[in-house]
Amino acid sequence: MIEEIIVNQFLQSFSTPLLDLFFKAITLIGHPIPWLFVAAWFFWLGKERLSLTIVSGVAASMIVAGALKAVIMRPRPEGVIAMEAPIWSSMPSGHATIASSMYFFFVGKVQKYKKIVLLLLLTLVLVSRIYLGMHYLSDVLAGLALGFIVAEGMLLLEVRLKKSNFHISRIKEEALLVLLFGIVILGLFYLPTALYLEQVVLGYFVGAAIYAHGKHRANPKKKIATVALGSIVLVGIVLAGYINTGLVSQLFFLLSGLFVTLIWPYIVQKIHF
Repeated sequence: MIEEIIVNQFLQSFSTPLLDLFFKAITLIGHPIPWLFVAAWFFWLGKERLSLTIVSGVAASMIVAGALKAVIMRPRPEGVIAMEAPIWSSMPSGHATIASSMYFFFVGKVQKYKKIVLLLLLTLVLVSRIYLGMHYLSDVLAGLALGFIVAEGMLLLEVRLKKSNFHISRIKEEALLVLLFGIVILGLFYLPTALYLEQVVLGYFVGAAIYAHGKHRANPKKKIATVALGSIVLVGIVLAGYINTGLVSQLFFLLSGLFVTLIWPYIVQKIHF
């Protein structure tokens, strides 16, 4: 760790208020909440399977990284400025795991120039965790490796969901999906780093299960309006979850998941967006 702290100190030697702000913003790519919005956009545009895969991947990243944190219990870097409030142990980086899993999942689905953009964004996220004084280099590299493993699981899940045609109650894979949801929910509830995430994922999965029994799939006529208005409301619900505490906060986060997969799709159908 003594050798690794040199990397943190070297990066922080370039610290400026503007650069600090930049890395605090770019590191959010590895945070779960922005991916809730990405999953919501896909769901509202009729790509439910992709949305479900993203949420499952984020949850799996948190579970795997959190479990290893609990076992390893490595202290956060010392001798550098921590530009965020550390919540738990350092190894591996949860942000790096999430960002890496999404990178490896999406990189094979985009054109060449977009691959370069994705690689640049991933690199910046990994660097941000070291620059912000939250992780050692080895923590980030461990997150990178875990992200690759999670992405492989996401790709397998995507294949299963394509075969299911999203009719959860009518497929042979029903038991597999129920097991997946159960593992995710239980895993998040038992990991202290998950915090609000278990409520979001629970609401998302419950809403998705109810939605899957419906007769209509999301296919809005006014796609931009659907995404924009839905996002504005979702921001309000998530902010309410952060502002409040205790049971009220948990209910708002639960509502945010339900809003993505059930409430907003139902409203869109009723008002014929």
